[in-house]
Amino acid sequence: MDKVWQSFKIGFRRRWWRGLTAALSVLGTVWLLTEVITRVSKDASTWLDGHGVGYLVVAGLLSLAGFLGSIYEHREVSFRLPNTGTTLTLKFANIFDEATDWIVAVNEYFDSTLGDIVAATSLHGQVISRVYGGNEQSFRADVDNALAGYQGVAEARAKGHPIRYPLGTVAIIKNGPHKIYLVALTKTDVVTHRANSTVPVLWDALGAVLAAVDRVGNGAPVAMPLIGNGRASLNIAPQHLLRLIALKIVDAKRTHDLPRNMTINLSDDCFEHLDIVEIKRGWSAI
Repeated sequence: MDKVWQSFKIGFRRRWWRGLTAALSVLGTVWLLTEVITRVSKDASTWLDGHGVGYLVVAGLLSLAGFLGSIYEHREVSFRLPNTGTTLTLKFANIFDEATDWIVAVNEYFDSTLGDIVAATSLHGQVISRVYGGNEQSFRADVDNALAGYQGVAEARAKGHPIRYPLGTVAIIKNGPHKIYLVALTKTDVVTHRANSTVPVLWDALGAVLAAVDRVGNGAPVAMPLIGNGRASLNIAPQHLLRLIALKIVDAKRTHDLPRNMTINLSDDCFEHLDIVEIKRGWSAI
């Protein structure tokens, strides 16, 4: 119920004028139909004379329904990305509820230790806690197997995995019948464990992981978060970050065969900042 109220509240702030237009349109339609019906039917005119109050109540309720329907802020939209054949869904929902392959950003060490190295609240941390039940050793073993073909660099660290991999490296691990594409997006300070990244790194990392999706995904649907909006410290407004990711998907489609359906799962923290209805309208107009 809280989410429904939030959708109406934010929708009213963004689109009250559209709601007012819709309400007046409903009233106009009701009035026109009433005029036509009462002109051709004397019985209808007589009935209306005796039920004027009820008629006004019904007309008012229909108008209100039109207003509320127009301002309601949807939590999910889908649209076709131009020149790709890929339908992109934007959804305010948990990625762990998606029965698809996932793309998850991690740090350059592909760390497995929850706490000050891998935040339990991060998507990286939640993969360890949810998918692996908190079993850090099992996660470490699967990641090491997935990275067996990559050349890492040994680096002395007081805590955490001692092998650093190039940014953009992709480790593919199993999640039941699905896959998780772990892509190295952030550099990590060896002392503070603070993660950071840049827009060029994000662009290249997205290219690398989309190439991996093409290589082994077999066209299966893929879901990803708003990559770069969490602990990557990119400091980009969500709407610009979302556009950047969508543009990268369009760009990657020129050289890769991407899934027909891709989803970007958005956190509720972005709900007030992302007008996904207008975003859909913008992409649909291209």
